[in-house]
Amino acid sequence: MLTYLRIRGLALLSDATLELGPGLTVLSGETGAGKSIIAEALLLIRGMRARADLVRSGESALRVDAQFDLSGATLHGVSAVVAERELPLEGLGELVVQRVVQRSGRSRSLVQGELVQGGSLLAVGDHLISVCSQHEHHSLVNVVKHLELIDDFAGVGELVAEYKEAYDAYRAIDGELTEAREVAERAAERAELLRHHAQEMTALAPRSGEADELRARLALLSRASEYTEFAQELREQLYEADGSLISSLSRFAAKAERGKADSAHLVALGSELRAAIAACEEAVRHAARLENGLDADPSSLRATEQRLESLENVAAKHRVDVERLPSLSEELQAQIEDMDGSEQRLTDLEQRRRQLESRCRSLAAVLSERRRLACARIARELRTELDELCMTGARVEAQIETSSEPLGPRGLDQVELHFSANPGEPLAPLSKVASGGELSRVLLAIQGVLAKGDSVSTYVFDEVDAGVGGAVAEAIGRRLRRIAAERQVICITHLPQIAAFADHHLRVEKGVEDGRTVTRVSPLGERESVEEIARMLAGARVTKSALEHARELKRAARGAALRVVNGNAKAPALRTSRKTGAARQVCG
Repeated sequence: MLTYLRIRGLALLSDATLELGPGLTVLSGETGAGKSIIAEALLLIRGMRARADLVRSGESALRVDAQFDLSGATLHGVSAVVAERELPLEGLGELVVQRVVQRSGRSRSLVQGELVQGGSLLAVGDHLISVCSQHEHHSLVNVVKHLELIDDFAGVGELVAEYKEAYDAYRAIDGELTEAREVAERAAERAELLRHHAQEMTALAPRSGEADELRARLALLSRASEYTEFAQELREQLYEADGSLISSLSRFAAKAERGKADSAHLVALGSELRAAIAACEEAVRHAARLENGLDADPSSLRATEQRLESLENVAAKHRVDVERLPSLSEELQAQIEDMDGSEQRLTDLEQRRRQLESRCRSLAAVLSERRRLACARIARELRTELDELCMTGARVEAQIETSSEPLGPRGLDQVELHFSANPGEPLAPLSKVASGGELSRVLLAIQGVLAKGDSVSTYVFDEVDAGVGGAVAEAIGRRLRRIAAERQVICITHLPQIAAFADHHLRVEKGVEDGRTVTRVSPLGERESVEEIARMLAGARVTKSALEHARELKRAARGAALRVVNGNAKAPALRTSRKTGAARQVCG
């Protein structure tokens, strides 16, 4: 229940404070006094999108502060939101909500002094306040809203959320699948060329550093005759010729070794000579290898040139350096593996999509069945509500159509409200046949039906009495008072027949302070309430007969409607006969 509301810098409301209690609170006042500005403030507290044009001229920002006492289903609902969204909020029994809107359009939302996102405030506000206004007639003529209405009535919120989670996953997979198919199509176009390149690279089998080795080999082979001659001469001088260096060194080494007993120097000299002989022999072996390598294959030069040419041609073809060929070969192979993997991913995604679609259709079928039952039940309950609102014989039915394709965000169903104002008249789309006054009462009837199972603590009705008067207005007042037996109700009205049912009466009026127009909100006592109702009856000049009429309206309201004492509803029996004659007696 909303217990305190302070509004600063909102349109004509410079600074207004409202202390609110249980039961039915009525706000009345002249047209243009600013009554609906209070509804705007409550919409802000509920989480409505902020508008910079709401900020009062000359102010940098507007601010709305509200305090709620929570219990029962409302406390449970708010606690569930706090837990689900992991909000750092404590002490939820008494909840304080603040909304600040800057002239720049930026806004801040605070709950229990903690800054929260707009979506979180809206989720909390869904359990705090429900605003039903004449502007919501547009929601009744908007067919898209009819399905949401039936879902609210059917109490399938959790099932809708479960379906939406599955549907969002299905749509996400569907998007991935579309992308994967496009990738697969592009890959298929490149597949043959890609495999050709990979096969060519496999056949070429480039090695890391091979090009440098080939260039060095070519440099060597280009001077083969020079190096062959050098190797032959070296081998001959060191080993083969008469008086070769190795034979001379051997002779000297043998002579030194024969005198090793006479001198340590001879021992050392013999050792060094033997080492020199070993070095010369190793040089001879290297010379033989060089000579053999140069002479082993006469076509070696051409083969080396052809190999290097092949590597350079393939590198040019792929526009890379020759040194990149080994890594390019690995990349081509990886692309082929990715292409094969994309085909498997495509298969996996298609399977996942089928699973999610099956789950969506299963949940949609359950939703359809629950909605069909709700459509039948809401028609019966709305007929009772409409009878009590002096629309005896009127019918509102929710017609549901279920298709097999395509899956939508709320399932496979479409719902549209159809209306007949008079017995025997065929049903037609509500948006095409209902008058403004009829729409007001249909809206109130729907709100009355929905109120039976929701967790909202405060209902706000902003001039839903548009287009009606007399006995019909009295019937609306009785219906509002019945809702107020279970919920706090705030009603903005211009009809005295409704104001007479108020437990608390507030007057909204314009005045001038310091040369500027301001809106004031004043609580009315019993005498002042009678005078206000008389003004609503008679206009600017209040007569004795108007005052007596006002008192009679108040007496009649007290006798026919519910009384709220200390927050508890007590009421005499109400006339709820469905018979046409009885309804006419009630409605006049």
